[in-house]
Amino acid sequence: MEKQLLDYESEENELVNLSRNNDIEVIYPHAEIKVERDQYPIFQLYRKFKKDQIVLDPDFQRGGDVWNPRQKSELIESVLMGIPLPIFYLNESKEGKLIVVDGRQRLTTFFSFLNNEFRLKNLRILEDLNNLYFADLDSKHQANFEDFQIIAQIIKPPTPDRIKFDIFDRVNRGGTPLNNQEMRNALYQGKSTVLLKEIAENPNFIKATQNSIQSKRMKDKYLILRAIAFNQWNFNLLVDANGHQIEYKNDIDEFLGKTMEYLNNCSNEEIKLIKKNFINSMICNHIIMNEEAFRRLKVNGRRQPINMILFEALTSLMSGWEVEDCQRNKEVIKKKITFLLENDELNKLLTIDRGRGLVVPAIFEMVNNMKEDIEHAF
Repeated sequence: MEKQLLDYESEENELVNLSRNNDIEVIYPHAEIKVERDQYPIFQLYRKFKKDQIVLDPDFQRGGDVWNPRQKSELIESVLMGIPLPIFYLNESKEGKLIVVDGRQRLTTFFSFLNNEFRLKNLRILEDLNNLYFADLDSKHQANFEDFQIIAQIIKPPTPDRIKFDIFDRVNRGGTPLNNQEMRNALYQGKSTVLLKEIAENPNFIKATQNSIQSKRMKDKYLILRAIAFNQWNFNLLVDANGHQIEYKNDIDEFLGKTMEYLNNCSNEEIKLIKKNFINSMICNHIIMNEEAFRRLKVNGRRQPINMILFEALTSLMSGWEVEDCQRNKEVIKKKITFLLENDELNKLLTIDRGRGLVVPAIFEMVNNMKEDIEHAF
């Protein structure tokens, strides 16, 4: 099936950048920004990488950026010659891990060479080193390589996500700019990113959305994350590390960042339950609404694209339901959902919101009332 734009999405980056503030400098004077300059020998970074203290996320900087053998060899030659390299940018997580913002290919090349995974090829200056692995170099060249100093700018806590996003934009401006979800995927590696990947690839999610949500630029993961975030928030399950409920203050980026932190701190059993409820909801939504799931009513017989807020609301509606209940009560549930979709107030809220999530509390109140009515029939 041909991929569709989501409701509210008129251009490629709008979906994932709805909340990006063009006047972000207004926020800067009131935010705590912490960026420090540091330097590391290559071997020290290699040790950190081996101890899982450096995150090289392959989804962060995409496959088209992969270097060829000549680029790798030229980089190693430059280091062995002592030529200074451009600054690296790293983000330090709350747990102390270093997430590579700019310089992933260079670090990957260094670590791969130290692992003896490729030979030096086509060197034009240090020609006598051609066809050698790291292990084949003499002790002087090995020491020079391991001791070479990397200069890095470290973005440290508690720098807000919005400002990190802006820094990422500036650093990556030479290539394809990362969108907010791609940045989140880099910043919050852990159970959250694994969960989003597993759900996005699940056949029941693909079937319920009619295979119409693009995986390109992580649009599917963005949609799923929003639904999980608002569902957990709706049931008062979304809490920070101190057990305090996370509030939704109409800042979707901050809210989704906190949700990924929450998911990373969940137990394995909690993650399994979130996934089970989500997938069951996908199955139930497809049983009830089939190809019309998560869409506004047809206009002039034309099927509408999936609506983000309806996706969140109807995913929450059927969260916790068993598939058998949906099958047994299909006609009752469909009738109530159709009645809701005809509601003028709902459609007015969806129209004024344009996907920002500002109207979520009001729409969820409608859905929660409907959920209570439906469950009486179970």
